[in-house]
Amino acid sequence: MTEWLIASNNEFKTRDLIKCLAFYGIQAIPYTNELPKLNFPAEQTDSYAANALHKAQFLAKQTTKGVIADDSGIEVNALGEHLGVTTKRELHQDVSHSDNQTILNAMQGQDDRRATMVSTLVAIAPGQAPVTAVGRVSGTIATQTRGTNSTGFDKLFILPHQQCTLAEMSDEKRLPLTHRGRAAKQLAAELRGV
Repeated sequence: MTEWLIASNNEFKTRDLIKCLAFYGIQAIPYTNELPKLNFPAEQTDSYAANALHKAQFLAKQTTKGVIADDSGIEVNALGEHLGVTTKRELHQDVSHSDNQTILNAMQGQDDRRATMVSTLVAIAPGQAPVTAVGRVSGTIATQTRGTNSTGFDKLFILPHQQCTLAEMSDEKRLPLTHRGRAAKQLAAELRGV
């Protein structure tokens, strides 16, 4: 497989995933480079893997190219059962604040700032069974957004033994350390020979 299509309408996620995949030798492009914009099926609340699989299967029916889908989220210890698989849906309920600001508001007064970011990738090559890869990274939530080298939760997320957020790191340092980067590394290993 020489070039994969990313099954997402989120341009920031797509751009980040393309960078992570390229870091491990997988070439990918936004699916909208090949197809008109599609309405993906609604996500479920069961699992990252199920959501990624549904997106990948949906796009695979529209193209003869291989497709890669991502479902990801952030799990914050102090917020209990909130976020995780339903991260985007929960955060988008607060339309007056960015996703990051909504998390910061919820974390006010919390001493426990531990968090985990999770990414599940599903790749489907024509005529092949789906291949799944998972990346997880644990760290803490900063007290304010910092950094311009990345977007989203990278602006809030600090790895253990680091003083900077992921978004303050260069791509060369950041990509292999992120949840998507780790999932991309695993996926690249799984896809060798596909």
